[in-house]
Amino acid sequence: MKKLYAFLLLGLSFSACQQQPVPLATDQVNTLVGNAGYVAATGQQPTASTNDDARVQAHLAYAERLLRQRPTAGLNPTLAQRRVHLLDLLHPYWTAGVFPRNYDYPGERRPCFIDRDGRLCAVGFLVAETAGRPVAERINKAHQYDLIADMRAPELAEWVQTSGLTKQECALIQPTYGYPVPGASTQTVAPVATRYAVGTAVWSGFNTMLGVANASQFNLPGVSRGVAYVGLLSGAGQVLMGAFNLPADETPYYGIGWNPYPAAGTSHAPERTVSFVNIGAGTATLALSTWNLLHHRNMAKASRTEVGVVNFPGPSGGTGLSLTHRF
Repeated sequence: MKKLYAFLLLGLSFSACQQQPVPLATDQVNTLVGNAGYVAATGQQPTASTNDDARVQAHLAYAERLLRQRPTAGLNPTLAQRRVHLLDLLHPYWTAGVFPRNYDYPGERRPCFIDRDGRLCAVGFLVAETAGRPVAERINKAHQYDLIADMRAPELAEWVQTSGLTKQECALIQPTYGYPVPGASTQTVAPVATRYAVGTAVWSGFNTMLGVANASQFNLPGVSRGVAYVGLLSGAGQVLMGAFNLPADETPYYGIGWNPYPAAGTSHAPERTVSFVNIGAGTATLALSTWNLLHHRNMAKASRTEVGVVNFPGPSGGTGLSLTHRF
């Protein structure tokens, strides 16, 4: 009886352990190949400070390359075509760099099929794109934080059978995600180039003087319109300089064996701000110069026709009006 009781306790204990999520390695982005993708992309192991999206992106690039290189002679033409289609879908997914977050397991790396913000993992994205979002949602409801190898959802099994991929290959694709650090920056802010900053300051100062000069000539007849013409050219030049220096932020791209951008992407917000200053200052100079030029033209047109008083001398003299129009 004691042996039976001990056996039952052992069985209950084992069952309870099975229901608890098994902690995963905190330093591996994939359970099959570890950090091989990041090493292939950067030549070094990731550290605790490495941006998590960069790790995932490097892994998915690596997984895509491996799967494209694997022979598919055993697949019929339909499955082979579907496999290629899925890998073609995977490529823009990882280059976009929008990945789910592991919000619920601090200190662990966990796969996440669909996070609470609606972001899909790589396999979830492939399922949603080919079988529909509702199918991905049902898989997520049963296995949000599970490994592909542990998923028993019939929807996933049916999808795998018609995908041209094996379940193990889906597990090769599936990344794990670290717990997001609150307040952590996901981008490196690029400073404004010194040459661009100095050029902006000098041009803005010059255009400010032109703006003052144009404004001071509004009600002065007979002045040269040279300042207005110079203002038009200088204002247009500063607007163009700003318009051609509005770089978009860069997301990290990890091609195999090279790493052109910083791990967390690059923000060019400061340079865009300076460019908007250039566009604004140039537009103001253009507006003042145009107003000055048009004002002078209106004054010139008005001065062509003059009305005056004329006095006629002599015994029968008198006073009259004269109208003069110059052509």
